[in-house]
Amino acid sequence: MPPPTPPPTPPPPIAPTDFERRLLALIRDSADEETCPSLIEASAEARTLGTIRFLRGVLDHAAEHEAARRPGSFADACDAALRALLTRAPHDPARPAVAGLLALICLNVRLLERRFDSPDRARYHETDAYCRELFTLAPVGEAFHAVYRPDEGTEFERDRWAALDPATFAYHRAGTTSVILRATGRTPRDESGAFDELAVKCVLFPWNKLSAIAQATNAYAEIYGGRRASAVVVHPIASTDRWVLLPFQEGRTLAERLDELEGREQPPSVAERLAVCAELSVGLTAALHRLAAERPVDASTGSERQHLDLSPGNVILAQGTGEVRLIDLGPNHLYSRQIGIPEHDDSVYVAPEVKNKGRSLSSDAYSLGIILIQAVCGHAPRDGRAPDVVWRISPDLGRALEDLIEEDPRRRLLLLPEGPLRFDVLGAFLDEAVELAGHEPDAARSRARRVLARVLPSSSEVSTQYQRWRLSRRSVTGGRNHSYLLLFAFVATACWWFILAKTALFNLDELVTGEWGGLPSGMPLAADVIALTQGLLAAKYYQTILARLTARGVPGRLAPLTEVSIRLMTCVALLINIVPLFYRPDLWAWGAAAGAYLVTACNGLTLLLTTRMYQAGHDAGLSTIPADARVRGRGYEQWWWTMLLYALAVTVIAAGLSAGFLRDLWAYVFGLVAVSVGIHYLSKFVAAGMGVRAELARAFAAGERVAILTARGTTPPGVRWPPRMVP
Repeated sequence: MPPPTPPPTPPPPIAPTDFERRLLALIRDSADEETCPSLIEASAEARTLGTIRFLRGVLDHAAEHEAARRPGSFADACDAALRALLTRAPHDPARPAVAGLLALICLNVRLLERRFDSPDRARYHETDAYCRELFTLAPVGEAFHAVYRPDEGTEFERDRWAALDPATFAYHRAGTTSVILRATGRTPRDESGAFDELAVKCVLFPWNKLSAIAQATNAYAEIYGGRRASAVVVHPIASTDRWVLLPFQEGRTLAERLDELEGREQPPSVAERLAVCAELSVGLTAALHRLAAERPVDASTGSERQHLDLSPGNVILAQGTGEVRLIDLGPNHLYSRQIGIPEHDDSVYVAPEVKNKGRSLSSDAYSLGIILIQAVCGHAPRDGRAPDVVWRISPDLGRALEDLIEEDPRRRLLLLPEGPLRFDVLGAFLDEAVELAGHEPDAARSRARRVLARVLPSSSEVSTQYQRWRLSRRSVTGGRNHSYLLLFAFVATACWWFILAKTALFNLDELVTGEWGGLPSGMPLAADVIALTQGLLAAKYYQTILARLTARGVPGRLAPLTEVSIRLMTCVALLINIVPLFYRPDLWAWGAAAGAYLVTACNGLTLLLTTRMYQAGHDAGLSTIPADARVRGRGYEQWWWTMLLYALAVTVIAAGLSAGFLRDLWAYVFGLVAVSVGIHYLSKFVAAGMGVRAELARAFAAGERVAILTARGTTPPGVRWPPRMVP
């Protein structure tokens, strides 16, 4: 009788390296018919360890895919492999399922791809939707539970992880280095049958290979858990080098709030943006004040009392109340320049000293400034300066925010009272700046008011200056010349209305009696027309360009001389037209020439002073100063010599009329009015005026900060201060 046939020898078990290799073959579309069945036959340990090996080398796999010039991205190839696996091997009784592990790889790769792509709102939403879909296609929760299981760590950490129900894992959102899942425990928390809602922050591969990130994640619960951090922080329950377990905080992130604002079909108005800025200023400074234990931030402040990675994605607005809660505290080591990962996304919010593997007492203030700038203009600045639109809306707001985002912490927050930083004081300072911005004409909710303020000569500067003066009485930084500037804004407006009344076609008596004496003729009418034009120009020039500028307190000779010339512009039109209006109408052209020379001098001195201030700020190391340290405000650098040419032309006309060889009076009157209204008023003051004001205000703010540094004795050698006529 023949010997019995021995049973077939079972194939050797698949090793983790073989599992990884076969996954790669599936992704590269080079798998044979046996690949999918062999993956299904692998043991749970081989599956898990093979997936971990794959994820540890995920960047190398992606680079090889790109180098081989395969069609589509590596993320697309992973997704195609997952769909193929679900089709060829839909039944997988073992756990964790291969499809779940491959879906975990797809999620990890897709989020890495988004991390290295250019920021794009639509792409972010698309990626989030894709990650949520993965949890419906395959048991991704089981894969996460197996791959992130702590093999080491404390018994408490292992027990907490084992108590999680992987079937409840769901994608919530992703950060720069992690993915946050929503989950519950396996058992109810009490007799009511309710489960604890938890958030599981899993550090993505390969970032969890970086020792700095792994160590920070492992120590997170120890530093910020329990009662060590403020109640404004979402306290962690446990953490290992790969994950952090926290209570789930209902609400949406500030990033989602801002994204919703920008994603509207109708762009938000300035008033709406300032309302959001005010809301964030109050909420964030209050949260940071609570985080600092409502004490000054000084050398004794521990790391648990600073955020150091404040960004919109790390701020949760509690559902219903909008109360601010903080997550993901501590420096994001991905942005450390020692690690060398390219800056992207949330890195713009991180203070430069934190990127350089350090910190300062004002690091969170820097991040706060970037967030508020984003609220005002719709995007975070990438050049280290408040965008021009912030300065155009409100010089007060631009001045305040640029003081927060100075790169060097030693030159940051100069406008606050000297001493340790208190976030309640910073909050009051920012509240004042935002409220002042709310009184600007561009912040008006009425479009008619915005247009009239931009076009009319007297605009609403007196009203705005009054609000600035009123608010200055409770300012944490003092009045800053508000009453002084209010006075001259009133003088400029009064002079305009006086000239308008004097040159009007009707006076009050004629309106009451209904008897009109008719138009003046000849030289008196020419004098009235030119005086009205000059009054129009002077009012608009001062109110739009100069009304917020003052060099009071700046030492040297250049600043006082410039200050006198600026204030002279409030009444220059009245001064040069007193004689033509009341005594000698034939001298109207000489008055116009004199006014043009005075404006030329004012433009020249102001340009010189602002250039010197910029240069001093550049020499003092202020990062918010433009690189070339020159004023380039919508052609303002040309205004002095173009006005000089205009003054010379008017002088020639005046001399010709006086000498009698120029006889066509009304041709010259019409020409001067056309140039004055068309070029000076409409082109320079109405169209370009806000941009010029913004540039000059930025320069004067730089001079103010240099003066503070000088007073404190902290300016570096070589700073040219005070500003001089001749360097």
